[in-house]
Amino acid sequence: MLVPDNVPLEEAALMMCSSSTSLHALHKGRLAPGESVAIFGAGGLGMSAVQLAFILKASHVFAVDIDADRLAYAKSLGAIPIDANVGDPVEQIFQQTDGRGVDVALELIGLPLTMQQAVRCLGIHGRAALVGITPEGFLLEAYDQLINKEAEVIGVSDHMASDLVQLLQWAAEGRLDVSDVITERVPLEADAINAVLDRLERHGSGVRAVIIPRDR
Repeated sequence: MLVPDNVPLEEAALMMCSSSTSLHALHKGRLAPGESVAIFGAGGLGMSAVQLAFILKASHVFAVDIDADRLAYAKSLGAIPIDANVGDPVEQIFQQTDGRGVDVALELIGLPLTMQQAVRCLGIHGRAALVGITPEGFLLEAYDQLINKEAEVIGVSDHMASDLVQLLQWAAEGRLDVSDVITERVPLEADAINAVLDRLERHGSGVRAVIIPRDR
């Protein structure tokens, strides 16, 4: 698989994990044109998910996070920002949708709380695609949150190689732009890389870091 000449390798690197996983999650959630999406986590995966949801012709995209800068960037991409610091994001989503909820929810963080919220914000026949990884469980109200709505909870494991072909094409066409998603370029040095990983563990690593050769 060749990277198009007009797609920088640093941006193509993000598509291997961030963008491709987000696209796979939207496919697993069976997003259809005109449907609404809630994206829990506006980091590297989330910023790709916002753009991809619009490429797939979503009507409304809600970006849920606690970081003001991430929410501002998501808004610049056309998403409706949902600040989880100021109240229950599920209640905010229902207010924004006149009580209907969303058709598809993506959980990209890996916390039991946000996984639960992704399910709770669904409307009738909604689908929650869980991407984030956690060893912990979470509770759901079987009747109100699943059975009565005929809602679905879908596990998403990484991505398909075939997703990369479509992503590179969209990037080459200018429809997918992840240039601003790269908030840090890290030299190929152990100390620098470990410092970024430490910040990531504390949920404080910006949006997405890319490792580059030291001679860059």
